[in-house]
Parts: sequence; C-alpha cells; structure tokens
Amino acid sequence: MKRTILIWGAGRIGRGFVADIFDRPDWQTVFADIDSALVDDLNRAKKYTIHKATKDGIDVATVENGFFALHTDDTNALKEIFLQENLLLDIAVHAPKLPEVADQIAPLIEHRAKNAPNLPMDIMMNVNMASPDERFASLLEERLTGDTLSYFKENVGITGIFAMCISPVAPESILKNDPLALWNNGFHEQAIDKNRLKCTPPILPRLRLTDDVAKEETRKLYTLNMAHALICYLGLKKGLETSFDAVSDRETRETLLSALSEASFGLSHEYGFSMEEMDAWQKTIVSLLENPYIKDNLKRLGADTRRKLGPYDRLVGPARLCAKHGRRPHALSKAIRAGFDYENEDEGTQAVRECVKACGIIKAVETFSNLLPGDGIYDLIFHQ
Repeated sequence: MKRTILIWGAGRIGRGFVADIFDRPDWQTVFADIDSALVDDLNRAKKYTIHKATKDGIDVATVENGFFALHTDDTNALKEIFLQENLLLDIAVHAPKLPEVADQIAPLIEHRAKNAPNLPMDIMMNVNMASPDERFASLLEERLTGDTLSYFKENVGITGIFAMCISPVAPESILKNDPLALWNNGFHEQAIDKNRLKCTPPILPRLRLTDDVAKEETRKLYTLNMAHALICYLGLKKGLETSFDAVSDRETRETLLSALSEASFGLSHEYGFSMEEMDAWQKTIVSLLENPYIKDNLKRLGADTRRKLGPYDRLVGPARLCAKHGRRPHALSKAIRAGFDYENEDEGTQAVRECVKACGIIKAVETFSNLLPGDGIYDLIFHQ
C-alpha cells in the first residue's frame, strides 16, 4: 500500500527537491499550496521537469509518478489525507511563514487526534533556520489544547533535515516554454533524524537516516547559508549581482574563505567535527558556489535581515562559536556589519533599516543581534 507525503509548499524546494526524492511508485505525493494558479497548473500538467545543473553539466528529470495538488484552503480534502496511516508531512516554506502554516496545520492535527487517535504521523522541516523542528513544535503547542495537545506530544514526530539544495529561479529561456520547470544544483540527498520519528522510517535511496541531524543542520546553516549571506552583503557593496560573480571576485572570495575557516573552527570545537573533515567541508561549500550554472541573485540571498542577523542565525551564530572557543571572528564580523547596510523591501529588512536610521547602527546591532559593548564580536564589528 502506498504511503503519502504531503508537501506543504509547492515551491522550488518542496517541488524541486523533496518531491524528487519521494517520486517513487510506492509513494503518493500531494502538494498543498496557497497559489491557486499553481495548484491548477500542476493538476492539469500531471508532470513537471527539474533541471539539475552541476559543475559537470545539466541533467533533466521529470516528476510524474502520480502526484496531485490541493489549495491550503481545501479543508475537506486535507482532512481526508490527515486520516491516512503513516502520514508524512513535509513543511517547505520560508521561515517567516511558519506561524501562518501552524495556523493551517493545527486544526488538521486536531481532526486526526479526534478521528484517528491511535495513528502516529511525522513531520519533516525543510526550512532554512536554526532548529526549525523546535520552532514549529512550539508554534503548534501554542495552538493545541487538551487531548489534541496530548496526542501531538505522544504521536507526532518532528525532525529537522540536512540538505544543500540550491535552487534559484529557472532561466527565463526555459520558463518561456516550460513554465513549471525548476532549476537546482542537483544535490543528491536529504538526511533526517530517525530517532525523532513516530512512524516507520521511510527507506529511499536518497533519504539518509541519521542519529543527530541537528548538528548537520547547524553545520549547513553556519557554512553554506552563512556563505550566501556574506557574499550578498559584501558583494552588493561592490556592485556584484550573482553568487557566481561574488565567489569569483578576489576580495570577496578571500573574506569568504576566512569566514568559512572561522566557522569551521567553532563547529569543530563545539560539535566534534575533525578539522580534516571541516577542511573537506569548506571545499564542498566553495565548490557549490563555483557552479557556473547556479548564478543566484545576490539581493534575493540576503532578504530578511531581521532573521539572518539574529543572535543564533547564519552569521552571528558561527561568530559566537568561533569566539567562544578562543578565536576572533574578523571575517564574520565584517559580514555582520555589512548586513546592517543591506536594503530590501521585505518586512524584516525594513525593520532593521528603520532601526538603523532612527536609533543608529549601535542600537540596531544590540537589538537584532543581541551583541553588547564589551563583547568581542561587538568590538570587531565596529573597530577592525
């Protein structure tokens, strides 16, 4: 009997990476998305292509093993899915959307708790942030009460994930003839924490079961996502436009390599990764950025500085680890400072920029990064 994966968010990661992993005869893929036009297009086409662009060339895969899509407001259809055995839910949205998604998911968990109280389910969090599983669990617990809350705590497993799929918007030349097409770096696997699951773990060729996905998730956030933020905030200041431009620029590349070294130092001492392992890891990160087919728009990479300059996110987080273990994070501090100058129209970035303009950069650093005078990182931000 087929198992169902319900992917909440049919965007570039949900549709272009997660669904590709689960595109197997023994799995039924269902997308839930807020975009009615996208839902209709997917149901009409019944297939779509993924252009996997590695340094060695481009391979085109087609997802077509019987998926279908639902609008997030299609309550009756979603309730039916939430009564299935061994249900696997994947959350593939941007971090700021999690409260909204929790509002949508909580009534569905309540429905399952009332009508199938003995059936467990699992949730995977494909969200770029620190500890997305803990954050989403907290949001759901705020919205659940009584027997439903008890059901959730006892029968719903939530795991973070590790993956390094980079997925910019597909080139216009492809979208013109294939509007559902997706474009990514063809990353080969996703890891999940088997110890956090309540159902039988999925066994798939590209799904790796691990005992501690949290440290892998943190390593990725503090290296690959850190690198994206750094090249954005420093590259835009130099008039660069894409990730490939930035990693090819000598000065930006040197700062990136220094920041990766600082982050690796902290991660090695905090989580037990060997320095040999981290040296190889740094080369992997740079190799991903050097992919000539993945030219991600720098301005997009830096959006939502309120979150990305947070005290434990992709820049301040690795800087803290580096400093904690006795090394001064010069390059990371440089990127943090540049982040406070970044301009974008999104709500999070606007909040940071308004604080900078109204109260000054010092107050903004204290407010959003929780860095204070006397802190080594704070001093480096302003005095290097």
